[in-house]
Formats: sequence, structure tokens, C-alpha cells
Amino acid sequence: MKTSVKLRNLTITICVTILMVLTALPQLPASAAPLGQTIDFVWTPTSATVSGQAGQVSISVNTNLQNRGVSDTFGITATLPTGWSGFTISPGQPIAIAANATQNFTFFFDIPPSAVPGNYTIDVFAFRTSTPSVTALFRIIVQVVAATPTPTPIPTSTPLARAVCVDGFEPDDMPAQAKRIDVQIPQEHVICPTGDEDWLYFGGVAGKVYTIDIPVMQSGIDLSLELLDSQLNRLAFNDDFYNRDPANPNPRDTRPRITFRSPTDGSYYIRVRDTAGRGGNDYSYVIVLIDESNGPTPMPAETVCLDIFEPDGLPEQARLITSNEVQENRRLCPTGDADWVIFFAKAGKRYVIYTDTRRYRGPNTVNSDTQAGADTVLVLADRDGVSILDINDDMPGGNTLDSQIEFSPKVDGFYFVQVKNVGDIGNQFIRYDLVLLLCLPGQTDCRRPDTPLPGLPANPGSPPATATPIRAPSTPIPTPTPAP
Repeated sequence: MKTSVKLRNLTITICVTILMVLTALPQLPASAAPLGQTIDFVWTPTSATVSGQAGQVSISVNTNLQNRGVSDTFGITATLPTGWSGFTISPGQPIAIAANATQNFTFFFDIPPSAVPGNYTIDVFAFRTSTPSVTALFRIIVQVVAATPTPTPIPTSTPLARAVCVDGFEPDDMPAQAKRIDVQIPQEHVICPTGDEDWLYFGGVAGKVYTIDIPVMQSGIDLSLELLDSQLNRLAFNDDFYNRDPANPNPRDTRPRITFRSPTDGSYYIRVRDTAGRGGNDYSYVIVLIDESNGPTPMPAETVCLDIFEPDGLPEQARLITSNEVQENRRLCPTGDADWVIFFAKAGKRYVIYTDTRRYRGPNTVNSDTQAGADTVLVLADRDGVSILDINDDMPGGNTLDSQIEFSPKVDGFYFVQVKNVGDIGNQFIRYDLVLLLCLPGQTDCRRPDTPLPGLPANPGSPPATATPIRAPSTPIPTPTPAP
């Protein structure tokens, strides 16, 4: 065969091959898009710099992990410098983060006494537990500084040696030096020297009720308690709590106490100090952290009964609810509680108002989508807040104890709705959402949906795993002296 013929045949073969490849290109699967478009997540910020002295413990670093993809579960590991230990993560993990949501984390770690001044690196890796696993890096630069020599104090007419002020928890004079306190384990501290304050921290579980109490306080001091979140925002404060025995209140009891319901999993700080700034080596006290059981029928904790809508127990205290609004996390507490709302309705339009307790039901479901203890009753009242227009106990259908009222007013105006629980039963664990729908013209499905509204957080299940507690040293606790 001639050379020219061979070249012609080769050229034709190449052209046909290219044409076949171009024809097949549009049929490639769309899943070839970069995985980072759907499973990206980042730390905010991506690094932090902290400083401290060798031997200083529990330096905290706050950061956010933002999930930019689909809902997933994340784990966290850390690479520490040689000889370092005591790294703790709050909240515990693995932890689920919804799509396009942000989770705040606080890391605690110790600087070993052997660390010489200089910079050290801790690499924190967040990773998806699903396949394929993707990792994001958060870097902590720890600047270990040399200890500042303490000058020899000049004796005064009333010397107070610093050594006698040490109570086994010092130094604990700032959040970065806070010492851990575990539930049900009392600790004895000393407010010393003058102006001293003590900082503690603990890991709270969302939904649990905690009480911070000073059961023993020596004469001569008047302590106050302050509770702060992981960002050091104040959550509660108490100076004197004289109602330890409601049957026999004692106004002379100046020991402080705080009871609160933990809104989220995370770290919480406690600040203890004398209200007048006093201090001395004999100004000792005992502090204890108590957590309450969640069931089966817990006693109400009055300080956590108040939701963000209270007080709303009377028509004249009714809170405004607007069309198509969801009022989340309402609470029927204490016993006999009633919640009132007011809404504007226009003549000729159709409104549906309903309660929804489904997302607050516990992990152990007994009766379909009902929450333990919740059986709401809705009462619709006219514009005077007294004349009853409609009542509903259970929605039709037989698969829920929630309530629903459909209403088409004949006159424009503000109308009232009362929510109560059957039998006037109430405690801090009976929660519900209240929804007011304004129906569209001709809409046939204007009612409570068959599934809970999307985007609302689920009821917390099991608390996340936590690190092994660090036991702070304590001294024997003296027998409390009864208050006069």
C-alpha cells in the first residue's frame, strides 16, 4: 500500500475517534462535581494564640466549626507537643452539626511544669465520621512565658503570709485559671487575701437543672455567686438566698445559691467573691454543684419555669402572636400555669392556631408523637378576653394530644387564646410550640402538618461523651453550723 494511502487512512481513523469522544462527553455523570462543593466545613477562626506560664492549667480557647454542606456527624482529635496532656473538648464529641450551621467549641489544656519559655503548637483536627472523611485544621499557638519573680513582701503591722492563703485550688483568680468542679463533690476554698476571687468551671448538659450552692460559709464574709457561659456572658447572679426551707424562710441566711436550666451543652463558669472585697486565711467556705434528675416526674424548679414569654398568665398579660409565627419552647410550668396570647384577625379570613409538642417528646416513645405529661387545651376568647368562642382539647384524628382551633372572624379585631394543660399539671419539662397560621384563599391543607416543622432543633437525647474528670484537691469539709 502506498504511503499516501496509509496517511489518509490514519487521518480518517483519528478524526472518527475524536468525534466519538466529543459525542460521549454530555453523557458523563453530573456527580463528577468537586466534593468540596457539598461537604466543605471550616473553623472560624482557623487559629488562635494564647499565653501562660508553665504549670498554669485549664487555658481555654473558643472557636466555631461551620458546616457548609449537608448535615453530618463530626469528631475532633488533637496533636499535642511532646510531654503535654490534659486536653479536653467541650462539648464532647462526636457531635452532629446541621447543614449550614455553626457549633461552638471550647478546648482546655494544661501547660506542663517542664515546658520552657517559647512557642508550642497544638493542631486540632475536625473530621467527618461519614465516608469520604474530610479534615479541617484549627491551630493553637501556645506562648509559654517565664514566670514573673514575686518580690518579697514588706512586713506590715498586720502581716498576712501568702502561703497561708493557698487552699489547694490556687491560682484560680481568673477564667483562664478556673478549676473544674464535678457534680455532687463538695470543695472547700478560702477567700484570701483581701480582694481574692475564685473561678470554677463545669460541663453542663442541655436541658438539665443544676444548683450551685454554698452550704457552709464562715462568719465574717458575705459571698456572692455569678454564673457565666463559655463566652463569659452573665447568666445568673445571687448574693443571699434565704429560702432554702420554704416552710421556714430565714432572712438572716446570707449564703448564696443559684438554680438554672442549662440551655446548651457546653462549659459554664462560676465566680465566687466577697461582696465587700474582704479576705483572710480563715474566710473559708464550701461550694457544691448539684444536678437534678430529669424524671420520671421531677419536682418543678421555680427558677426555670419562666420561659421567655412570661409573665402571660392573664388576658391583660397576653403576648402578641403574629400571622404565620412559631413561638418556640413555651413551657407549662408550674402547676396551674396558663399561657395567654393575643392576635389580630381580619373578617372573612381563615386562621388556624395549634400547639405542637412533638419535637419535645423523649427518646423513649410510649404513645406515638406525644410528650410525657403534655395534653394541651386551647380556648379561643372574643375581643373582650372573656367570652368563649371555641374550645379544643385534642385535634381530630386520634393520633395526638395536641390542640387546634380553626377560626373565621366576622369582625376585625384582636382576639385572645389561652393554653392550659389537662388537670392543670405543670412542670419545667412540659414544653410546646404555639403556631398561628393565616390560610391562603382556597387553601385546603391549612392545618398542623403531619411532621414537625423543618429546621427546628430536636429534643436532646443522650449527653455527649466527656473526658475523664480532673479531680481537684480538697480538704475535709467541716460540719455545717445550723443557721440561727
